[in-house]
Amino acid sequence: MDRQERNENEEHFDEPSLEDFLPNEEDKIVKDRQMKRQSLIRKSIAAILVIALFISLNQVWPRMINFSSIKFLQKSSELSKQDDIKEYKEAVVTIQDQYTKGTGFNISETGLIVTNKHVVDEMNPITVMFPNGEWMTAEIISAESDIDLAFLKINGEQLPHISLSEPNVWQVRDHIYVIGNPLFHNQIVNEGNILQGSDKNGVLRLSAPIFKGNSGSPLISSESGKVIGVVYAKSTTEDVGYAIPIEQVLEKLPNTKSKFDSK
Repeated sequence: MDRQERNENEEHFDEPSLEDFLPNEEDKIVKDRQMKRQSLIRKSIAAILVIALFISLNQVWPRMINFSSIKFLQKSSELSKQDDIKEYKEAVVTIQDQYTKGTGFNISETGLIVTNKHVVDEMNPITVMFPNGEWMTAEIISAESDIDLAFLKINGEQLPHISLSEPNVWQVRDHIYVIGNPLFHNQIVNEGNILQGSDKNGVLRLSAPIFKGNSGSPLISSESGKVIGVVYAKSTTEDVGYAIPIEQVLEKLPNTKSKFDSK
C-alpha cells in the first residue's frame, strides 16, 4: 500500500473530536423531555396514593370518630365514675381473634363467659381479655342458634364476675345499664330503659344506644345490679336495641352452673 492510500485510510479512520462527545442542543431537548416525563409519572403516582389514602380515611374515620358516638362517650365517662359501674365493668370482657371483636361477660369465679353465637362463629382461636389486661384462650361449650347465645369456658381462679338475675323480675320502664365494646372503643357504659313490647318469650326492647361491637353486652338492672339480658342486635328501622331475656339465658345455661359462684 503506497503512502497516498495510507494517508487516505488514516483520514477515513480519524478519531472523532471532543466536541462530538459533548451534548448538543438536541440531546438537551431529549433529556428535558425524559425528566419531565419522569416527574409527571412521580406526581401521578403520588396523586393516586393521596386519593387512595383519602378514600381509606373516609371509610375508617367515620367508624373511629362516629359523631353520633360522641354523646355516648360523654355519658360513659360520667357513668364510669359510679362505684357500682366500676365493679360491673371488671366482669365485662373483650372477645376477639385477629379479625373480629365483640363483647361478653363472666358469670363464674373460675370462668364462664356469656356472649352471642354470632360473635364467636368462625372465630379461631377465641381470646377473652379482661379489663385488667389478663387474657385467656376460650372454648365454646354451648351455642344456641335459635336465640343467638353462646357460653365459653376459660380456666381461671377468683376471676371478677357478675350474677345473673332471677327470672320474671324485670318490668317495662326499668332502668338498665349496657356495658360493652362498641365500634373501636372498649368498656363503654350507657343507660336506658326497657321499652313497651318486651317479652320474656321473645326479646327485650331497649332505649339504650346500641352499636356494632355491643353484641354480647350484659343488660344490667340498675336496681339489683344483676344481668337481666344479653344484647344481640339493633333495629334497622328505629332507635331500639334488642336483648335476649334472662329467662331464656337461664334455660340454656350449661350443666356446669352448679359450679358457679354467686356474688
